[in-house]
Amino acid sequence: MRILGVTLSLGIVLFANLGARMPMAVKVDEEISGSCEKSISVFQTEDNSQIHFLKIACVHDQGWDTMAEVNFWRRIITLEKDSSMANIYASRRLLHPVSRAVVDSLERIGHLDTLRRELCLMYQLPVDTRIKFTGGKKWFYEFSGVKNKLKRAIKLFDSFHVDPFYAQSVLLIESPGTNKAKSIAGAYGQFQLMPFVARQYGLRVDKYLDERENFDRSAYAAARLFNEICIPYARRWCNTYGFAVDESALWFKLLVLHCYNAGATTVKNAMQVVPNSYQGNALIHQLWHTNYGRFQSEAQNYSQIALACYLEYENSIQKGNLVNSISFNKY
Repeated sequence: MRILGVTLSLGIVLFANLGARMPMAVKVDEEISGSCEKSISVFQTEDNSQIHFLKIACVHDQGWDTMAEVNFWRRIITLEKDSSMANIYASRRLLHPVSRAVVDSLERIGHLDTLRRELCLMYQLPVDTRIKFTGGKKWFYEFSGVKNKLKRAIKLFDSFHVDPFYAQSVLLIESPGTNKAKSIAGAYGQFQLMPFVARQYGLRVDKYLDERENFDRSAYAAARLFNEICIPYARRWCNTYGFAVDESALWFKLLVLHCYNAGATTVKNAMQVVPNSYQGNALIHQLWHTNYGRFQSEAQNYSQIALACYLEYENSIQKGNLVNSISFNKY
């Protein structure tokens, strides 16, 4: 039974040419220290509104934009909901977009492995290659809900003496559109705070009022969480396990994002099994492929998605007119 042949003959589209979306060669330099130029750029859109964006030069300069894992997520967050992407689990190599209905149908009748085998033959892969089908998430990552909030978020985090990079990253990942649903774990609000974290930093969360809905109050709690927990513990775990620390480096900020998402202890447990020969950027890349304790797929993905969201949002807003750019290298 040739699944690909059947689906193609039925007019089910499986796009072979991914063009610019194909992952480029991975560049994992051991960048441990060095400046990362940042600027606040202001773009004017067609409707005369202004968008503020914190540009991070070393996302491109250090080759994060060429990594297969990041390009995988860029494809997923721009893929329609009715499509899924066949990919190699171990490397995030993109293979074929496949209709989600086809994947679901084949899974129901127990023939999804047949499609996997055909993909292995098509791409000359070992027959035991683990192939996954990841659904498109463009419906969530439309960025309509964040463009009017970034200016406020940047200003608030800076006033709390916390790098606005963190505010921008969390908003682009967690609240890019208009979805306001609580997570399965109970996280809620623009910064996806858990109830106990919100209460710890003075927010009211009860059956009558949930201040996680208040943008300023939620930003205040998130900034304190970064400043008092995520950054100090990322520094501590690096010192504990022999990783050189540079808090201004992008790799360190990505490590901090992992602490925000998965919890400092979960990140600690993952770092203790990574050899300290992986320094700087290489540490982050190794964490993307580390399964230990509660540090599993969702935790691995967080900084990959952060970079993918940054790049896709940057790409979208640069269609507007740049009206101002101010150097911002405080952190």
